[in-house]
Amino acid sequence: MRIVKNVDRSRLIAAAMEKIPCDLTVENVQFVNVITGEIYPASVDVLDGMVVHVREEGEETTQVSKNIYDGNGAYLIPGLIDTHMHIESTMMIPDQFARSVLPWGTTTVVTDPHEIANVMGIEGVKFMLENSKHTPLRQYILAPSCVPSVPALEGAGASFLADEIAELLDTPGIIGIAEVMDYINVINDEKRMHDILAEGWKRDVFIQGHAPGLKGKELQAYLIAGPVSDHEGRSAEECAKKLRSGMHVNLKSSSLSNPLAEEIKGIEGMRFTDFVSFCTDDVHAKDILETGHLNRVVRKAIKLGINPLDAIRFSTLNAAREYNFSDLGAIAPGYVADMQLVKDLDGERPLAVFARGQLVAENGVYLGADSEDSPVLSFPNTMHMQQIQSPEDFVLYAPKDAQNSVKVNVIISRYKGGFNKGFIEELPITDGIVDISKDPELSYVAVCNRHGSGDKTLTILREFGLTRGAVATTISHDSHNFSVIYKDPKDAYIAAEELCRVGGGITVVEDGKVLATVALPVAGLMSPLSVDKVAAEVEAAEKAIRKLCAGQNVFPKMVSLALVVLPGTLISDKGIVDGPTLQILPVFN
Repeated sequence: MRIVKNVDRSRLIAAAMEKIPCDLTVENVQFVNVITGEIYPASVDVLDGMVVHVREEGEETTQVSKNIYDGNGAYLIPGLIDTHMHIESTMMIPDQFARSVLPWGTTTVVTDPHEIANVMGIEGVKFMLENSKHTPLRQYILAPSCVPSVPALEGAGASFLADEIAELLDTPGIIGIAEVMDYINVINDEKRMHDILAEGWKRDVFIQGHAPGLKGKELQAYLIAGPVSDHEGRSAEECAKKLRSGMHVNLKSSSLSNPLAEEIKGIEGMRFTDFVSFCTDDVHAKDILETGHLNRVVRKAIKLGINPLDAIRFSTLNAAREYNFSDLGAIAPGYVADMQLVKDLDGERPLAVFARGQLVAENGVYLGADSEDSPVLSFPNTMHMQQIQSPEDFVLYAPKDAQNSVKVNVIISRYKGGFNKGFIEELPITDGIVDISKDPELSYVAVCNRHGSGDKTLTILREFGLTRGAVATTISHDSHNFSVIYKDPKDAYIAAEELCRVGGGITVVEDGKVLATVALPVAGLMSPLSVDKVAAEVEAAEKAIRKLCAGQNVFPKMVSLALVVLPGTLISDKGIVDGPTLQILPVFN
């Protein structure tokens, strides 16, 4: 499908025939042709945001463009396309996110707003769609398929069934169905997931996958159900088998996980890699500010041995073809003029970035005509935790019939470097309370519904890293309930009060005092501030977290504690969840 449908083709033809001048010529460049894999001297002519001519060295024109940009011998490559990400994870709203990534060469993103959808439903998705229109970054939105990710196992602020998906798919700007995470119910052909996918089948739209560890007959069934891509290949074997089955594989490096090296091993020796692209999934503002966006994945891949031309192709033409964007992802006649000049083919920050033929960034500085300051937003406070009234609500009481000790389903964090795993341990009881004071590796954890249901779960974590105080957040994938890791219930309560006050975010508490808070008043997920301001707040919070966690930044693993679609032992507001079987486990045994 052509993404630009309102262009005057007659004008483009006239410009190509040198009857009228172009708007822009980017000259004196080493042209990187992602279609052929060649590099050669050239100049590129642009009219109305579209490429009309790539002139190789020696080819002259009788029409001089209105504007000339001298590439000074730099490489000219297409703008980068992120095939899967959640803008909410950057902690910025869409317009601020755009201003932060355009200087890094990202010109198109395909986003899944299921974070805000889990909090605010369709209203939240439409906010993301509308706010995305304020900058030159091309933001395509997919309809969130799993709100909540597994309805029986977690409580969210909304619930999407087939009717909601249909409404979103019929909304201009929404181009398909977002990552289908409930893969167990997909392969079992459960009615809810079948009906949601059916809305995509009817409209023949893109259906994005999410299938960690899936293989064999289960993978085949999942593909038959409609998802065509996956960004959850954690091993070389998994990536290889998914590619062999015809799946588009999105290699990723995010702020939460970095399986890129292992994923790259999975494509070694493959003659054809047209179904390989890159994505960032969840990347935080601080990482964008300091190291970049999709370009940082490109950079890492090159350092891991991927040929630079392949890395660029994965993040441009391959990405466009994955979504059937027929006029995006390359620099050629009739393509959108999303381009960047780079000093070297290494994934570092570009010298200049063009979006639809407009210079939008130069030397790392955003040059868009839109204001750096977002309009004042009037957003409701989404923190509704009536079940939390005092520190006592964070006390883990033992069953009344227990005597001196009790068997508890203790969750070991990142067991053997993998997913969280639950084990039964016998822990002491003091004054009727499960006592962790004698074991420094233990912490309390609570996940509390913040959407008004009143549900909460308290249990024990091992080897999480907290030594004292409390760390709390409302960024808790994917229903984004309030999660807190703590040693003292009093600190947990103060953390809850603080996040209710600011409308959600991240906070760190020690000895009854708030050490740092990242205020995210937009659905408890995002700030309206610019990337540098958000990054500064995040850096202060990370510093406070490291103080309480013996130098570790535990936030990346904290945000996935409640992600019940992972194949581990998780915690939701409804209980301890065994991910592989989707069963609720008891806290006490």
